[in-house]
Amino acid sequence: MRSKPELSKVGLIKSYVLPVLIAFLIPGFALWFFEHVQSSYDQKIRKSVISQIQGDQRMTEAQRQNAIKFYKSIVVSRILASNDPKAKPLQDSFASVQTRYAIFRWMKRIALTCLVTGIGALVAAGIGVLFSFRSQSALYWSLRLGWNILRWFALIEVLGQGILAVALSFWVTAFWMEKYFIKLIVVAAILAVCAVALLIAAIFRKLALETEFNGRLLKQEAAPLLWQRVSQMAERLGIASPESIFVGIDDNFFVTEHPVKVGEEHYGGRTLFVSLSLLKALSRSEADAVLAHELAHFSGEDTIYSKRISPLLGKYIHYLEALHQGGISRPIFHFMFFFWNLYQVSLHKLRRQREFRADRIGSELTSPLDMAQALVKVAAYCRYRQNVQTNLFEKEENVEAMDVFERIEKGFPDFMHACVNGTEFAESGTPHPFDSHPPLVRRLESLGLDSQSVLKSQNTIPALEDSWFSAIEGAAAIEAEQWKAFEESFHQAHQRSLAWRFKPEGEAEIRHVAKYFPEIQFRGAKGLIATMDFEKLLLSGWDSPLFFSAITHCRLEQSLGRHNLVIEYKLEGQNKKQISKVRFKEFKREGANFLESFQHYYGRHLSMKKYHAQRLRPAQQ
Repeated sequence: MRSKPELSKVGLIKSYVLPVLIAFLIPGFALWFFEHVQSSYDQKIRKSVISQIQGDQRMTEAQRQNAIKFYKSIVVSRILASNDPKAKPLQDSFASVQTRYAIFRWMKRIALTCLVTGIGALVAAGIGVLFSFRSQSALYWSLRLGWNILRWFALIEVLGQGILAVALSFWVTAFWMEKYFIKLIVVAAILAVCAVALLIAAIFRKLALETEFNGRLLKQEAAPLLWQRVSQMAERLGIASPESIFVGIDDNFFVTEHPVKVGEEHYGGRTLFVSLSLLKALSRSEADAVLAHELAHFSGEDTIYSKRISPLLGKYIHYLEALHQGGISRPIFHFMFFFWNLYQVSLHKLRRQREFRADRIGSELTSPLDMAQALVKVAAYCRYRQNVQTNLFEKEENVEAMDVFERIEKGFPDFMHACVNGTEFAESGTPHPFDSHPPLVRRLESLGLDSQSVLKSQNTIPALEDSWFSAIEGAAAIEAEQWKAFEESFHQAHQRSLAWRFKPEGEAEIRHVAKYFPEIQFRGAKGLIATMDFEKLLLSGWDSPLFFSAITHCRLEQSLGRHNLVIEYKLEGQNKKQISKVRFKEFKREGANFLESFQHYYGRHLSMKKYHAQRLRPAQQ
């Protein structure tokens, strides 16, 4: 079995430690910079005042020396920051620079607040992460409290660092270059406002709390024996039976207490999903082991904590997205993402523990061998189905039907036999919609069995009448209906994918790409027409079309209120770079946007180009 690559110390520092420290960069620099500017102003003002005193002929020598001594003993920034009423006359004498010093003081306060908040969040969230490894309850409370700490930390940091960025955009150039740039200040202000707006929007964004999947509700009268068996196992575990059982063609079994949406219907309570495809591969005792495993997640309160934790993780993800998109808030994103990864380590550790516990309970309600053989078959089916679907999707030809179900049905038994002499099982896991499962070998060993003996033993597919599949009324029809819908969707996805992959070459490929990227026209001012298809752009004022293959770079440009798409390109056989500008806002088409359409069509060309370059790379190596 291949070992997982370990993260080196250097890799750990580059991937996690340095990005976290970047969050302190702006406030740290701002604190030093405004302290430095304030100190420089103190020295300049002192020199200026002393120079004026020395040149004042109205003063006696004694008065002059006393005045010089006084001004050498005071610091202007401290005088202006004082709340002592006695300092008011002196403060009034420095009225011309009071505003500047106030800005320096506030920027230092904001920078210090950001630094202290960051350190506090680092310590508090770090303690929370360490506490989260203790139990599911500890993980929930740690994540709940840690999320609130990090959420407020991020908001304070984005607000504070946004203000600091705007202030620095003016003062850095004003102080060191003795001039300022309006565009730089405006850009910094826009980025700061956008970052705050995105973060506030993320706070109020509503989460979709329902779990959605494809399946069919299995009523008790349609499978009384299966429902009875599930109820018996639930009773042995001392828990209530699931309120709903759904059947479908997914390659897994799972349970949840989240609200679920299946089709247009909504369901609540405890839900059990059963895979019809896997039921045919498992004997009844093996299927019982899997069902007991899933019910064990109810008895261990795994589903309750998943229901509590999932909304917190969803909010965290929305926050991360907003921070990443905010531009100026990217350093805070890395800080938050660091703790996201730490929480994921804790989550995966506890998830592995509860999977081992569920395996153990599944073996106790049936037998260790039934549980082990079920795990092997499920892993084999998942691997084979994934291989079939991947190979079909990667086909470089337009086929009328994918026949995924037929290929799996015919090929899976042979795949099972072939795996006995291979190493595929040793590296297999099992897919799951809510968490990651431990490696198969470790799961077998945790059952007290020799993993190699189990993996090398011949597993047979049971006769249909010996499986729970035969105990479900209309199971074959339900399975056929769902496979039909899946294959239609899979075929459509493959068709769209080919449109992005074809160069195209030949009439058939050209027709296929043109179907998804048809020629479209936009009408502009003064009768101009822009025509676009999958390989080129043509404006009615141009001598010839501009092929996407000739484009080297694109950018947006705004000048004097005009918005241009600037396209740089090189014609075949020429080394000189040429530029064409398109006033994209002037071109209109009902239900379409010129710039979005160009991005879509030109994006297809770039995607196709990258795809074929990647295909050539292994061959060249």
